[in-house]
Amino acid sequence: MHLHENRAIDLLLKLIYLLLIAGGVWLFFRYFFDWVLPLAIAYLLSRLIQKPVAFLQQKCRLPRNMAAFLCTILAAGILGLSVYFVLSRLFMEALALFQALPIYLEDLPQKLEQANQALGQWAARWHLSFIDPALLSFETLLAQIKPPSVDVTQILSTLGSAATGLPSALLTLAFILLGTYFMSGEQHRISGFLARCLGEKGTQLCRQLRSFLYESMGKWLRAQCILICITFCELSVGFFLLKLPYAGLLALLTALIDALPILGAGTILLPWAFFSLLLGQKGLALGLGLLYAVMLLARSLLEPRIVGAQLGLDPFVTLLCIYFGFRIAGLAGMFILPVVVLTALKLKEWGCFPLGKDTGSSHGMQ
Repeated sequence: MHLHENRAIDLLLKLIYLLLIAGGVWLFFRYFFDWVLPLAIAYLLSRLIQKPVAFLQQKCRLPRNMAAFLCTILAAGILGLSVYFVLSRLFMEALALFQALPIYLEDLPQKLEQANQALGQWAARWHLSFIDPALLSFETLLAQIKPPSVDVTQILSTLGSAATGLPSALLTLAFILLGTYFMSGEQHRISGFLARCLGEKGTQLCRQLRSFLYESMGKWLRAQCILICITFCELSVGFFLLKLPYAGLLALLTALIDALPILGAGTILLPWAFFSLLLGQKGLALGLGLLYAVMLLARSLLEPRIVGAQLGLDPFVTLLCIYFGFRIAGLAGMFILPVVVLTALKLKEWGCFPLGKDTGSSHGMQ
């Protein structure tokens, strides 16, 4: 569809249209994302407990409101206990790591010098003169590394900020729980109200969009979450068997890095294994290498079964979305902006955006 008969003006109008859409996306992430996020979480939780609510309503003959209330409380309890257990464990490991960090920093120059000597001996043994033995000499970097100092004023300021934001966090949590309950218990009334507000065409478009989001991106995001959990469990067990300290914290950080686009667990495990080999820790190096091989094998077997479909974006477009998403909204934007762009492309395909090519409708007017 052309917006103007003149090609230059038509191109300019389409460019302005795209800039307005991009500006709207930026304004949404900048000012409204924090407001909409609790509502989105409540909707996702209501969809999560939909089947248990239907089961209690049909099998136990409970009213839907009562079934929704019980399932909301049960889901909140399970999620709360899980988050408390994981965060408390990670907090203990992070605290222990923070206390032991000065010792590790003091030993770092000696470790690097030992690795530097091992690399030089290895290069001399295999006559690899092109490898610089000073590759691991980071005197400048080590001179800048200092043990972390404890600033009591900063700690008190952080605690004060956290205490100030506690009422807002509790209000947001209460809103999420109440939103989950109402969206699940009053599903039919809410759907009817939205249908009357949107009209027939708007309701049909929302149904198509919801079906598209669930079938493509919903399943993809769920598959990625499953893969992250599997990676975290594999790393936790592997680090525990290798008797590494802070196994849970290291497993979580490595799993999160593995989930990031372009990066992977190999960016952590392979250099770690190589560095351990230079330090003479052959058992640890072998264990890390085997752990990485097991992760690759498990992912190659599970990913085709779990990930049924990809987002469907061009790789270069995906890279642009990841970069600009990170610049706009941080790590969350890296995953959300590709979803927004794909949704906009789908709406354009359905004819909601007048940016498509002329399909010959103008010939039919003659």
